[in-house]
Amino acid sequence: PGTGKTTAAKLYGRLLKELGFLSNGGVVAKTASDFVGQYIGQSQKQTNQILEQARGKVLIIDEAYALNDSMYGKQVLDTLVEKVQGTPSDDIAVLLLGYEN
Repeated sequence: PGTGKTTAAKLYGRLLKELGFLSNGGVVAKTASDFVGQYIGQSQKQTNQILEQARGKVLIIDEAYALNDSMYGKQVLDTLVEKVQGTPSDDIAVLLLGYEN
């Protein structure tokens, strides 16, 4: 906390909006645990819902290292890679943040 991640993301979002890469430029902040479900298929569903909520914005995923800890976290990463390809029509920027130590 207090490292300026959200502030930097807000500036990044405004910049991307000015450059025409994002339609909104706002920020949606989540942690890894917001994506991870408790049964097969739930993580993918939650991830898709969050991606839709973040459309046009910068999506911050804090504590992203935690997504590599379980089968459900890996489903989240797979869904992110599938849905966010880095094409102009994506209308989203995803920042994976955090550090384990």
